[in-house]
Amino acid sequence: MIPLILYLPLPALLWYLYKRLILHPPGGSDLPNVFRVLGIIFRRGGIKKIGRHGFWELAKPSNIAAAGLQGIHQTRWNDQFVDDVRRAFQATGIFCFFPIQYINDNGLGQAANFLSTMLETNGVPNDVIGNFNSLSIIAMAPVLNYGLYPLLRKMGVHYGPVARITTGLAMSTIGGVGYTILNKYAYEQSPCGEYGSSDCTVGTGVAPISIWWMAIPYAIGGISELFVNVPAYGIAYSRAPVNMRGLVSAINLFNTAVAYAIGLACSSIVTDPYLTWDFGGPAIAGGILTVVFYFTFRHIDKEEYILSRNTDVHLEMEGTRNVVGENELNKTVNRPAPISDNEEMMVSQKQ
Repeated sequence: MIPLILYLPLPALLWYLYKRLILHPPGGSDLPNVFRVLGIIFRRGGIKKIGRHGFWELAKPSNIAAAGLQGIHQTRWNDQFVDDVRRAFQATGIFCFFPIQYINDNGLGQAANFLSTMLETNGVPNDVIGNFNSLSIIAMAPVLNYGLYPLLRKMGVHYGPVARITTGLAMSTIGGVGYTILNKYAYEQSPCGEYGSSDCTVGTGVAPISIWWMAIPYAIGGISELFVNVPAYGIAYSRAPVNMRGLVSAINLFNTAVAYAIGLACSSIVTDPYLTWDFGGPAIAGGILTVVFYFTFRHIDKEEYILSRNTDVHLEMEGTRNVVGENELNKTVNRPAPISDNEEMMVSQKQ
């Protein structure tokens, strides 16, 4: 009911603000051409060159012309566009680590829901505890924006985006460990042992552990999203070409889809008596990948710091606010549509 009340005034508000808005015509999308670029590369044997020099060259009009393949491969872009696609994929490489963060944040598949059925609710609906994920985000965003980050800057501590993402990945791992410990004790104290979530009818049917303990890993996972998602978009936006921000959003959402796919693929083992390992396995993987992530991308912190000192750009990487303009890392001759001007405050019509 409350969401309905909030949405009902919006048409009237939009009508009132219409004359005050700066309107741009639809700008279309470069995504179809991105898929065409990838298609030409793979049709020309590029699958053998993944990660090697010359992979992206196969889709450049100059390379296609030199090979005499203009009649076979029609191109609607220039050589710079292919370079833009390459840079966009390189800039979004950090997103490849996010599926494990999502899994540790929410549990593998329905594992968290199964865990909740083994705990004492005392009349509390099982799904209420999951709201602590969103509540922790709402509560901690201003703390980070107006408390932690300004304090660290005042103290002269450079807490770069990669360091923040690493913190978020570590926090999601800790949340995964929390789920693992809770499930371990739930199995030990459940009257049905390791089959506590399988319609246990022995005694009370649940372990003498309050469901409110699940609020801790849920909250930790929510806070980890603040450390992970915002700096990641900042890095990608500041390094990917300005006309590829729609692709940046698409790649990020694709990695969320990967996390969902992993959960679906593992659905047959997300059940008793494997739940402890359903939480513990991703937690172990998360701990390892957190270390790998930091040592793979830590050089970006220094580069972004140098960039942020440039008076021509503003890259504050701050909490839920992230202003990224055009800079020497994301310049391109291929200009985005005028509607992209509204992306200056990380509000994208393509998301």
